[in-house]
Amino acid sequence: MTILTGSEAGSYLVWDGKAVLIYSPEEEPKYQRIENPDKDESLDSTFFYRPGTEEFEQLCPAAKRLGTQTLFGRTAVRYHCDKVESSDHVPDMDAREIVLDEKTGLVMVYGGGEVITEVTFGPVIAADTFSTKLPPGANSSVAPPEGESTDVPPDAESTEVPPDGGDVGPNEIGSFRLNAVGGGFVNSTSYRGKPFVIVAGSADGIRTALGRLLPMTRAGKPPVVGFLLVMPPEDWRGSLLNPKDVDQLAASISKSAGTFAAPVGLDFKGAASWVFSGDITVPPDLTQVTIALVASDGTFAHVTPAREVTDANLRNWIAALS
Repeated sequence: MTILTGSEAGSYLVWDGKAVLIYSPEEEPKYQRIENPDKDESLDSTFFYRPGTEEFEQLCPAAKRLGTQTLFGRTAVRYHCDKVESSDHVPDMDAREIVLDEKTGLVMVYGGGEVITEVTFGPVIAADTFSTKLPPGANSSVAPPEGESTDVPPDAESTEVPPDGGDVGPNEIGSFRLNAVGGGFVNSTSYRGKPFVIVAGSADGIRTALGRLLPMTRAGKPPVVGFLLVMPPEDWRGSLLNPKDVDQLAASISKSAGTFAAPVGLDFKGAASWVFSGDITVPPDLTQVTIALVASDGTFAHVTPAREVTDANLRNWIAALS
């Protein structure tokens, strides 16, 4: 998938069934490469459908063929679809009409808000178009854990609880409203009444953790949010009690932090994450990345240092949380 226009123009993603390569020209490093993402993560999707398949039934329940029409100079088949109930792969959708290219099964009309404006069949494909290898001299922002290799399959499923990774007491996340990287806010009201996952740490630490966590979520459920721990520079003359000073500092930090694959809020001095990541009386440990799973009632289901938890544990916890 390549983004051609807008603020993320030039970004692309390649998924070959074994590894994911993400290129974001505005980030540093510009590449993220993830080996062996979870089999149930959202990249494992299709845009080509054939009647009689499970994927087609999920997209278009009780399909009724309505005839053909010409789209983009090609014969396309119209179908009426009953209402879609949300699942791991598709959201709730009202009854609607879809259109598939007769020859390939490509979805030409989805029946939602997105509209196809151009289709190229038989494009010229370069030899490296679908390569997930890093180009010569490029670095990935997603590194293997220390002492481990990414050239091995994912961990076997396990329910073993790692050190400091078990259930915690009845502490609650409470309310938070953080300046978001890139503008706007990350607000607790967006997550009220539903489970979600928090990753707190440095920018690089959050990116690495997101590289592990996002493939474990299904269509953004449960949602993942980052708390970027920020210590104002020693030479900063502003005040965190002055909203204008905070906005200026947030804009400066956002510019240097780059973009993320999930919403990330600026947590100045760890004021929001101290309830699960440390002691408010001491400065936050910027070298530590903490993962907190929050239940729908706002209590913490699990809190663990990222380096002390396996992918298998995280998958099990996220599945239970959802």
